[in-house]
Amino acid sequence: MRTFIAVEVPDSARDRIAQLINHLKSTGTDIKWVEPDNIHVTLKFLGNIETDQPAVIRDGLGAALDSAGAFDLKLGRIGAFPDMNRPRVFWISIEEGRSELVAMQQRIENELHARGFVREERPFSPHLTIGRVRSPRGLAKLTDLIGDMAFETEPFTVKRAAVVKSDLKPDGPLYTVIDHVELD
Repeated sequence: MRTFIAVEVPDSARDRIAQLINHLKSTGTDIKWVEPDNIHVTLKFLGNIETDQPAVIRDGLGAALDSAGAFDLKLGRIGAFPDMNRPRVFWISIEEGRSELVAMQQRIENELHARGFVREERPFSPHLTIGRVRSPRGLAKLTDLIGDMAFETEPFTVKRAAVVKSDLKPDGPLYTVIDHVELD
């Protein structure tokens, strides 16, 4: 079962992101845009796990979030990996609550590593993926539009982490939350 741990995004922020994506689609670029219902902040990708591992994951998450309190996140600017000159993935940054999110991710990483999961070697870069480039068609128009654009949402409170199952389908991934762990 392909699995990851994430922070879910509330409907109010998803609605704003959906409006943004619809506006960006108007450029006619060859981007695979993320469905608004699939928007989230990935904290740890676990890959394919065994059927007995969700209990171990829950235990690790519980330990990681035991002393973590709820905190606010605010979304901000639009960017790209590796950069706007050579975009492969478009994302929305975390403008407020970034340090709390990084600390939460590090606690999760440490607790799950102690339980036998592979540690992520790349540095954590908190973001919400909104699209993946399929071809360079129209990218200059899109990056020009993004460069002139302001985007922000109202802050929202992170109260829990979700364990999410990802089923890859021909028309895109289907995400199913299989567990939640509350921040104390």
